[in-house]
Amino acid sequence: MSNLRSLRSYETVFILSPELGADAQTEGIDFYKDSIVKNGGEVVNVELWGKRALAYKIDGFSEGIYTVIQFNAPTEYVKELEKRYKFNENVMRFVIVQLDEKKFKANPRKDPVKRERRTQRFDGDSSADAASTNAGDFAFVGADGAVGAVTAEPDASVADEG
Repeated sequence: MSNLRSLRSYETVFILSPELGADAQTEGIDFYKDSIVKNGGEVVNVELWGKRALAYKIDGFSEGIYTVIQFNAPTEYVKELEKRYKFNENVMRFVIVQLDEKKFKANPRKDPVKRERRTQRFDGDSSADAASTNAGDFAFVGADGAVGAVTAEPDASVADEG
């Protein structure tokens, strides 16, 4: 039971080379999961985000295969995991963070909620129907709370309603 007290919650994200096949991806992920367990930890959650575009090229690649592992492990193991990432030529980048258990729970990633875009019609009514306004018209609210409109025509004018 004393071993459980020394376990801390961590999350690691690593990017694998996009050249890897499905079997090699699975092998790579399983290698790190097994390593966590063999070193006294436990895997809480594994998420394969898949192939995604990189913000900048790494080793000539513009894409990478992202994987997230949430796990509990002894604090000493983090340095060992870093070494394992550094010595694996298929790991392009990685990060390991300790989770603050009071603020974060090990939860699966949720897709962002798509919000319905709302426009404000010039008569002040709110409507989700964007077609109800002219294609070149835009509504705005000024700093003083006044509602105005801009018409994108050659003789563009601003009309204030207040």
